[in-house]
Amino acid sequence: MIKKIEVGDLRPGMYVHDLNRDWSEHPFLRNRFKLASAQDVEKIADLGLRYVYIDTDKGDDLAPSGDSNQFTPAQTSEIHRSAAIEPIVAAVPIAEELRQARHVYHEAHSIVRDMLQDCRLGKQVALEQARPVVTAITESIFRNPDALISLLRLKRADQYTFQHSVAVGTLLISFCRALNIERAEIELAGMGGLLHDIGKMRIPQELLNKAGKLTSAEFEIVKGHVEAGRGLLENTFGISPISISVAAEHHERYDGSGYPLGLIGEQISRFGQMAAIVDVYDALTSNRVYHHGTEPTAVLKTLLEGGGSHFNTRLVHQFIRTVGIYPVGTLVKLESDELAVVVEQHREDLLHPKVRTIFDARQRRFIKPRDYDLAKPSCNRRILSFEMPGRWRIEPTAYLRQ
Repeated sequence: MIKKIEVGDLRPGMYVHDLNRDWSEHPFLRNRFKLASAQDVEKIADLGLRYVYIDTDKGDDLAPSGDSNQFTPAQTSEIHRSAAIEPIVAAVPIAEELRQARHVYHEAHSIVRDMLQDCRLGKQVALEQARPVVTAITESIFRNPDALISLLRLKRADQYTFQHSVAVGTLLISFCRALNIERAEIELAGMGGLLHDIGKMRIPQELLNKAGKLTSAEFEIVKGHVEAGRGLLENTFGISPISISVAAEHHERYDGSGYPLGLIGEQISRFGQMAAIVDVYDALTSNRVYHHGTEPTAVLKTLLEGGGSHFNTRLVHQFIRTVGIYPVGTLVKLESDELAVVVEQHREDLLHPKVRTIFDARQRRFIKPRDYDLAKPSCNRRILSFEMPGRWRIEPTAYLRQ
């Protein structure tokens, strides 16, 4: 059966019947093909399409409503077994950290924007500007990682490059923290995250902002941002090899299918492998000029299903443990037809976080907030699906301060 679906609903295992593009206008060898990996999904998202046609007789179908992006208990059990990381107890409550985290986020965005724009004008990379930002992000993550990470979804499509840089740096710092990496190395990796796309400042803006599909020649030019970034950073006094590896390897893939060097497996540094996961996660969950962001839970499942080929599977499991299947600050719909904001993770039970109900979807009205711990056997609430906040005109982070 031929079915029209949104690009955000594509998953590895589906069979693409029609992209509505000529063969010369997409990077695949055939017009009809089975999606083999998360990277295939990412390539289609980068085409700027909103819809594609799939053939459910030749590949996977959409799961029934409410179930398409759910993790199974078996999957979460494997994540817990493989990840083998100790849960981190927040030093301060999220409501207390949010105000400081908001200040850190806006300051980081402002400084990274200025740094990248200066680089576009031919100026040297100003590490002295970035170091206080990295330290501030790290300190916020150490106090309560969920606060700052919950703010990363507040992106504007026209500010994507700068906000993506801050997001990758922040997520990488949190990832490193969860793996109990030494503080000094955490900050060096975070610096690499902030600067991972600095090479794009050497790429023509009209290509970076192009709404339609890039030609093969244009795509090769854009891919050059990695080597350009490596060159810029290698000529920056005081830069760490760890920071350089993040920028130089974030497009490498575990199976050797990445670029620019086609490194395989452990030829890619640990920080490069981590950066690749973080970069794809934030790119796919972000709204861009040509692409509506996909829900975090769906992206995590896509990463999990592609983990054995493009990414180190154990690191994918550890990243999911870091951000959670239902990240704090996300909006979910319960079986009771209530909308709720995820307010706290159970790191040992990723399927059942603590939530705060705020809206009656059936009667379409706000309700008095009430907290539920979905992990308690006595709780009669269950998550049905993730909801895009824009659809309901709800800002979830506003309900984390209560």
